[in-house]
Amino acid sequence: MRNPVQDYLEQIVEQCGDSGGEVAAYIPELAAADPDRFALCLASVDGQVYEVGEADHRYSIQSMSKPFTYALGLHDQGVEAVARKVDVEPSGDAFNEISVSPDTGRPKNPMINAGAITASSLVSGDSGDARFARALEWYGRFAGRELELDTSIYSSELGTAHRNRAIAHMLREFGILEGDPEEVLDQYVRQCSVAVDTRDLALMAATLANGGRQPRTGEQVLDPTLVEHVLSVMTTCGMYDAAGDWVTAVGIPAKSGVSGGIIGILPGQVGLAVFSPRLDAHGNSARGVALFERMSTDMELHLMHVSRGSRSALRSSYSLATARSTTRWQGADQEVLERVSDRARVYELHGDILFAGAEAVVRQVVQDAPELAIFDLTHVNDIAEVSRVTLLALRDRLREEGSEGIAVDPDGVFPDPDAGTDQASPIFTDLPTAIEWCERQLIRTHCGPRKEPDPVEDHPLVRDLDGAALEAVRAAMTRRTVPGGEVVLEAGGGFAGIHLIVAGKAVAEDTGPDGELMTLVTMGPGTSFGELALGTGEVQETTIRAATELELLVLSADDLARITEDDPAVALPIWQAMARDGYRVADRALRRSAVRAG
Repeated sequence: MRNPVQDYLEQIVEQCGDSGGEVAAYIPELAAADPDRFALCLASVDGQVYEVGEADHRYSIQSMSKPFTYALGLHDQGVEAVARKVDVEPSGDAFNEISVSPDTGRPKNPMINAGAITASSLVSGDSGDARFARALEWYGRFAGRELELDTSIYSSELGTAHRNRAIAHMLREFGILEGDPEEVLDQYVRQCSVAVDTRDLALMAATLANGGRQPRTGEQVLDPTLVEHVLSVMTTCGMYDAAGDWVTAVGIPAKSGVSGGIIGILPGQVGLAVFSPRLDAHGNSARGVALFERMSTDMELHLMHVSRGSRSALRSSYSLATARSTTRWQGADQEVLERVSDRARVYELHGDILFAGAEAVVRQVVQDAPELAIFDLTHVNDIAEVSRVTLLALRDRLREEGSEGIAVDPDGVFPDPDAGTDQASPIFTDLPTAIEWCERQLIRTHCGPRKEPDPVEDHPLVRDLDGAALEAVRAAMTRRTVPGGEVVLEAGGGFAGIHLIVAGKAVAEDTGPDGELMTLVTMGPGTSFGELALGTGEVQETTIRAATELELLVLSADDLARITEDDPAVALPIWQAMARDGYRVADRALRRSAVRAG
């Protein structure tokens, strides 16, 4: 089954086509880049990656290395020591501006070149080679694999790094850099020349989105408090002199690189990466900016978007094999459900369903590929627009596969745009009713040609008997008609025999924790009640009421006692059949209760 998230990403890539711009020309190797290459990757905080385009094409990381180098400096030296060397104020300048504070000599922030060169010097190590080796290993821990230096980019960039060389010597003059500025410059250029692909960058971004824990390896790479620090600086400074426009239009922490990449982080949800080499006037990927703006609008990514921000959407999922309805099915119907009930699944959602939550639900459903899917929205507070669209797209994909998705939505949090048409999905106010609907659908689909079940002959009590035992039961049974609404068995009464329903419906009722009467099970023709009292000290624990007019066949307690006393050999198979049916009913109730408790 196609994943709607993948479909959405492919759709917006097609809609956000060429946005103009030119490749970076000041570095010969970058000037030779194919301007039409493209990739978009979205990585969830649990490691799922969606890809469009050439996700495995490698290019130099360039300035997208800056937040990770800054993070390493913070990790090695501490926030206060780093703050003495580089500030965190937006500069409003281009990335390569020679920009320092006139009174302290500190660079304005670590996202411009002056601050990034300073941050490189703060990585622990007794030489430029040692510091670069440490930075390379650090980047790889965020990406989840070992990364390598692109030597051709390194040579090309180092040979043209005249402005950055001037910045390094100026920083040495102000005492911001210590030691040989050429060594620090060489380290910085190598860091910018590390080869990555768009998948790497999405996972690096997702690691920051996940509070510093790499989604696939599970390693806690960076302390969460330092993640907050890094993301704050990225938000205000990551897009250089376009930072104000970016925060307004997109509103997520981000960093661009002149190779054509942009990474973005939505904390707690996803990491994003786009690669398209044509740059705008600010040195940011033109098509990348357009795509981020579109995704921010569609997916409600903006940090200032008002939401309660619940992270976990999928509370639990389970098949109908472990959570059947309260309806007792008979004969062939029951046999069909025993065989195919695992083809229907319940997905219980809760909280506020943001994009990341909807994506997790979609991924689970695509993996399960159920024939019928019940989305229980009873505990959902709110559904973001992007999540609503994503879940509706999931319903459409299910239908394309010959499946169906239905909802339990007592509070109307997920209105169906197709309501009132043939395309509308079934909506229920409670889960048991939805499960019963699915059971009926499974029976209708999988039962095949068969004779109409006989409510008496197909009941396990009768079906499993033959010879003298069958004749004894048939002879002892008496017919009884009960008007709708009348109590058949009262809770607390003694064992009153086996009541087999020939026509109509009955319900078993009990008092809930809040004192209100609740229906435990609904029974139709071919099912029976009363036998469970044999396992509870011969005390009827629930009240059995006729939901409609009932026609019953009753094998009374006195008749059972008489058969047992007159001919124990005849009585034995009757008691065995009763025990088997009672066990089946009790087992199903216990499994249903276990799923609810879980």
